[in-house]
Amino acid sequence: MPEHPSQAVRVEARSDVSLRTKQRLAPTAIQGLEVLALPVTRLDAYVRDLAERNPLLDFDYDHASLSFEEIPDEDERASDNDGDDVESAYARPSSIAWDARGFDLARLRDECSETETLQSHLRMQLTGACISERDRLVLDVLIENIDDDGYFSGSMPAVCAEAGCSAEDGQRMLSLVQTLTPRGVGARDLAECLMLQLDDDAPYASVIRAMLQNSLEDLAENRTTKLTRAYHVSVDDLSAIRDVICTLDPRPGSSFSQRKETVYVVPDVAIMPDGTGFSVRVTGELSETLVLNGAYDRMAEQGLMDGEARAWLGQKRAEADAALANIDQRRQTLHRFGVYLAEVQYDFFVGGDARMRPLTMQQAADALGVHVSTISRTVQDKHVLTPWGVYPLKHFFSSSVACSAEERRHALSSLAIKDRIKDLVAQEDRRKPLSDATITTILNGEGVDIKRRTVAKYREALGIGRQSQRRR
Repeated sequence: MPEHPSQAVRVEARSDVSLRTKQRLAPTAIQGLEVLALPVTRLDAYVRDLAERNPLLDFDYDHASLSFEEIPDEDERASDNDGDDVESAYARPSSIAWDARGFDLARLRDECSETETLQSHLRMQLTGACISERDRLVLDVLIENIDDDGYFSGSMPAVCAEAGCSAEDGQRMLSLVQTLTPRGVGARDLAECLMLQLDDDAPYASVIRAMLQNSLEDLAENRTTKLTRAYHVSVDDLSAIRDVICTLDPRPGSSFSQRKETVYVVPDVAIMPDGTGFSVRVTGELSETLVLNGAYDRMAEQGLMDGEARAWLGQKRAEADAALANIDQRRQTLHRFGVYLAEVQYDFFVGGDARMRPLTMQQAADALGVHVSTISRTVQDKHVLTPWGVYPLKHFFSSSVACSAEERRHALSSLAIKDRIKDLVAQEDRRKPLSDATITTILNGEGVDIKRRTVAKYREALGIGRQSQRRR
């Protein structure tokens, strides 16, 4: 007999309550982390933007590298000059040069002067040559299709169509361009570029031309056995041929290159010798001169503002205080990290990469009492000036390699191992270069516990070729 519907209903009370903790950063804290992550080049732009958007922020020019008081005005120069000694009137210490004609624009003139381009250099060589107007038009189109490295990168049919000439005339004009300097200009590929630079009386000239035309890849991969058999030359001859090829320029137009992508590195921290130790300095000139403008505060104290203006002033003051605090916090964090780096990597600052110690971001975070993400933002896209040059801050973080030698109590960093591999390869016999297995054996004999595959990985990271590629 079926149950009554009311008897089939079951009521269950279930509790599904769980506690979850979420960490949320305040907007000011987020802004502080963003400022910390800025490299010095972007920090200056950030500071300028702050000063433009907030009238309470201004620059203290009295502490800048150039103050307006250093530039003498016309009245000062006239009063100091009695007309007898013109040079003495302008012989005052100043970062700006003055002469009898006024402000010296020599530096600005040098900065703005037009640099000779590869195209203008080629056209200058054709000035005065007996060339018809039609051929000169073809030459202009060809020259415009030569890239920064000096290669003809255009399409010959397209050039001929634009200039209204035949393919034979286009090739004839390209051959004329290839006779100009720098040698090798106008080539269509690497082999042609190198052959254009090879003199007929150069040692092994005919063999080199044949190799460049037919065995360029074998030369690049250093396939010694295959080359010696194919061209009937000895190992010594092949070594001499490589020496000749190495004198040729694969980028003949590079000396005229004006590429815009060149990036100049500005160090964020400087750690330099100072007496018996090292000094740490955080760079950022504009951030150091950013100050509060007290004019608005004085206006408020004198009762020159209404309620709405006071509210606006309070908001801007809070923004200005937060910005200055973030910039100061960035400076303090970088300085603390620089001091820590000078201490923990003291051997590097004294002796270079070979004495670099292994270090992780977690170790740095534990030592400074901050989160590892703070260390990550501290070193992000930033550089440090050292006695050995400018390095990315991330350069100082490397993994460790176990070392059992008694004279080496500490584990070696991967950078120190790479430096040792570089030295071993530099000192090897080029006729019998060291294999990865041999390098591993040498390092193991020095107490470094490392595997052959790790040696191969480090060698490739250094841009060092395989044993067969290094054989000469």
